[in-house]
Amino acid sequence: MTFENPQQKVEVVKMPQALKKARELMAEYRTNMNDFSDLYDPRAIESDKKYVAEMKARFSISNTELHEKINNELAEVFETIIFDEGESANWFGENAFLIKTSEFDDIKNGIDMVVEYDEEEGVSRLAAAIDVTFGHNVTRKIDRIKQEILSGKLGTVKYFISQVANIRGEITRVPRIIIGADVDSVRGLVNEWVEKNSSHFAKHPIQFQIFDQAVLQCDYFADFARENGQEEIAQAYDAMKKVLERNRKDREGQVGEDPHIRDSFMVDFVNYIK
Repeated sequence: MTFENPQQKVEVVKMPQALKKARELMAEYRTNMNDFSDLYDPRAIESDKKYVAEMKARFSISNTELHEKINNELAEVFETIIFDEGESANWFGENAFLIKTSEFDDIKNGIDMVVEYDEEEGVSRLAAAIDVTFGHNVTRKIDRIKQEILSGKLGTVKYFISQVANIRGEITRVPRIIIGADVDSVRGLVNEWVEKNSSHFAKHPIQFQIFDQAVLQCDYFADFARENGQEEIAQAYDAMKKVLERNRKDREGQVGEDPHIRDSFMVDFVNYIK
């Protein structure tokens, strides 16, 4: 499907152009571990780089099938679109700032980007783990977050530079969520991203799917935390839910009412966490 036409299957994807654009953007905006040499022991940074290199080599060996390579490239572009248009087209709200994490935090901590909100009440942060799943199975990623909650933990980003506050270094206890879409939705987004500018994406329906996923997870993980004696974590998700709902309402005021177009990933996702 595409968000404009849910019955339309998207077969052709402009991947060479999209992949080139995505990799150029990530090279420019990804957090650079070398920028933290005054905070961390250079040997520790080199150790983290070695870990990244080893894991990337392992992924390369395991993903030898052509369809796996194509799926991974599609996921890479989707993540970049969320990062790029999430800020340029204000998908997370006008006072949201997105920080692309380092390769270490992406691979080790499972956090692709951090969304910061510069609110009158103070800075709020949402650690967003971007996920494209073609089997509509997010069990492993949700279970990881639940295990962290059971351990009294939230998201951690080792290499972090705030866009709205004087904070640089490691941040911890950041509420973590998953964002996803089905394969046809992503293919449609990829094609649009190659052809269109951010003014086109400002009213794109996927932003409301993202808000819905995030708010639903805040409720889900807050309830899970309370059921397991983690009240502080539950309160962190409750606070983030208020920030998200406020920004969602603002977006509707700016771009029009939610058209309530959701893809098959969203349908399965809702059924899973209910």
